[in-house]
Amino acid sequence: MFILGIDTTGDHCSAAIVNPEKTIAYNSEKIGRGHSERLPSMIAELIQGAGICIDDIKKISVCKGPGSFTGLRASLAFACGLALPNKLPVVGISSLRLWAHQVDPKGKKNIISVSDVRRGEFCWSAFFMGSELHPPITETAEAAKNSFINLKHDLLLQDQFVDVRIMARMSINLSPIEHPAKPLYSRAPDAKVSKSFMAQ
Repeated sequence: MFILGIDTTGDHCSAAIVNPEKTIAYNSEKIGRGHSERLPSMIAELIQGAGICIDDIKKISVCKGPGSFTGLRASLAFACGLALPNKLPVVGISSLRLWAHQVDPKGKKNIISVSDVRRGEFCWSAFFMGSELHPPITETAEAAKNSFINLKHDLLLQDQFVDVRIMARMSINLSPIEHPAKPLYSRAPDAKVSKSFMAQ
């Protein structure tokens, strides 16, 4: 069973092909922009280098954010487009959950994961003994600090690297129903539909 893991939520464009035992192929490039252009060719290179074909991929794991609209669309749209004709399951994992898993794979600690989503705001969630306490919250730095005070935690992680190799293996036993590939945007869109348009 081969699982494809992909991430374009930050500056890096990353992809990996793994099986339950090891990493088959992996690449991560810090490109800043142009994820949607680089991702397809990167995956094609990994498949060719691994000596497999696209039909050998049986599951897709994608980082669903938090992140920018452009970055999230690149990986989520590609994952869903690749999965649709082959009816592959697609599992979405937040970077917040992944960061906690990367340092505590057995779920023995109380961890807060935080992402700086700019404009003075932070998106965070808490993972205590491997379980997420609540959906991700976006709030100001001051509000977040006050929230952390009330949560006894062992570690506070901020803006860690998304390792798609770990994410892909993490998804092996996860259900796409319980972990859908739905984007976790940093904030609501700035563009809004005008009232005059809605009145038409």
